[in-house]
Amino acid sequence: MGNADLSKETLPYVPVPRIAPELLAFLDQNFPDRCAELSQGLPEIYYQAGQRSVVKFLIRIFEEQNEHVL
Repeated sequence: MGNADLSKETLPYVPVPRIAPELLAFLDQNFPDRCAELSQGLPEIYYQAGQRSVVKFLIRIFEEQNEHVL
């Protein structure tokens, strides 16, 4: 199966679960938004950037879920 075949697949809809603020605090503490250090290699920098991009994604979802909550 090539990449072109994947784009034709229809995945079932999975609703986004509620994201707890405690989970975001935990992830933010363990995967902080920080600058790369000169001693790090590119694979490590990319790995940490990937971790942080997941945290940012979840923060964005959390903000959307709580946008209209009073």
